[in-house]
Amino acid sequence: MAIDKLKTTSIEDDAVTSAKIAPGTITDSDINSAGIGIAKLTAFNTTIAPEVLEINVDAPGAGADTPWLWTWETSSLPYARVNITNQQQSVVPIYKQGSYQVNNFANELHGSMTQTHSLYLKWIEGAGTDNLVSWATDLGSVAHSHPDINGGNSTQVQRLNVVVPSTVTAPTLTAPSVTYTITNNGAGAYTFSGTRTGDNPNIGPMYRGGTYTFNITATGHPLYLTTDNGTNFAQGAYFGEYTNGVTGSRTDSGTLTFTVPSNAPDTLYYQCGNHSAMRGQITIKDLAVETNNNGNMVVYFQHSQEGHANQVEIRPIPSLVDQMCLVYEAASGQFVPQDLATYTERTPSFQNKIQEIAGTATIVNPEGGEIIPRVTIVQDATYLSLVNNTNGDMAFDDSSNVLYIWTGTQWEATGDPNAGAQQGVFYENSQTLSTNYTITTGKSAMSAGPVELGTGVTVEIPTGSRWVIV
Repeated sequence: MAIDKLKTTSIEDDAVTSAKIAPGTITDSDINSAGIGIAKLTAFNTTIAPEVLEINVDAPGAGADTPWLWTWETSSLPYARVNITNQQQSVVPIYKQGSYQVNNFANELHGSMTQTHSLYLKWIEGAGTDNLVSWATDLGSVAHSHPDINGGNSTQVQRLNVVVPSTVTAPTLTAPSVTYTITNNGAGAYTFSGTRTGDNPNIGPMYRGGTYTFNITATGHPLYLTTDNGTNFAQGAYFGEYTNGVTGSRTDSGTLTFTVPSNAPDTLYYQCGNHSAMRGQITIKDLAVETNNNGNMVVYFQHSQEGHANQVEIRPIPSLVDQMCLVYEAASGQFVPQDLATYTERTPSFQNKIQEIAGTATIVNPEGGEIIPRVTIVQDATYLSLVNNTNGDMAFDDSSNVLYIWTGTQWEATGDPNAGAQQGVFYENSQTLSTNYTITTGKSAMSAGPVELGTGVTVEIPTGSRWVIV
């Protein structure tokens, strides 16, 4: 192997204790002759492990096309992912070689839901269960719970197991066949049900080569397809009528069928021949798997109905990036890369040091003057300093979520001033108080144990000791 040559000065127990980097290359024989163990140089594994993640999704709103709300936690390695809870996402990222358990909580009615929502992973957006991704397996309905979804109640979720291959190859797609059921809502709207729901909804995407059937029961409201967006509408004129691939145009009680030709425009409209308000937009696409601006393939988490989908970006497995660290993994006996955010979350002493160095905040006015004293964050109340304080200084106890204010002689917890002896207040230097609280010593040279006091008992706190009501 070709690396910078090591000039060793001391080798003990098969380990290099001192080394310099010198120009040139070093070979395996050089290492062996120097007594440097190969195992010592291979105790580092910089391979990025594939992502393993639980993804939870819900759609608790009313209607057919309520947004998908996503919940997941960060991965332990350098995946560009932050913790989210019940948030909409324009794009859901998944990674090659990754393994994902997707729990669809919208499989069971709860919240404001008026219908359930099945979930499929499809190569293209659109209604129906054709063009499913083969490496996504529907495991059926299972009981599952999450504290932030459906009130933490056990729910019969639909579970998908998604195992992304290292190489993703788009399949030959099947031309969709979709049927719409249409009635009329007076003279104001076409009402869709089944595959698409609502009054005058925009529909699609329709795919070139696919067949789309409109079953119409709307006497007096002939439906036709047009290139006109309504600007040139005139009753009975059928301006811009599009008939290429269309059979049954102007039907008001029957079937209109549209087999989308290869040269169909990207946008068409359906329109009532008698009423300008009864209309909607149709989006048309090529029958192909999409690629985004990053050059990554895009698939869709899709409800069986049209209009309820979420884009999914298939990303390559990440490589090592800046601002990572190496941590020792006992299971493998190797040092492995870890994202610094994960390292911070898993290392309490590092968190405490960050709070110690940066855990203060000061608010200033536009002229640059300080308008409130600084707030110091401490791990617990025993770290509150009794020296070098200024009247009005504030400190926040991160363990008990209590805010303290320095009164000139002691730290007092914010609370009801008429409540007698306050929980969390430090008393010292021969002060006298009456209380029914339990009093324990604080951080001081005197270390008497907890003292349980009854109502009305008076305790004199000796000079030099620190006591805190807990």
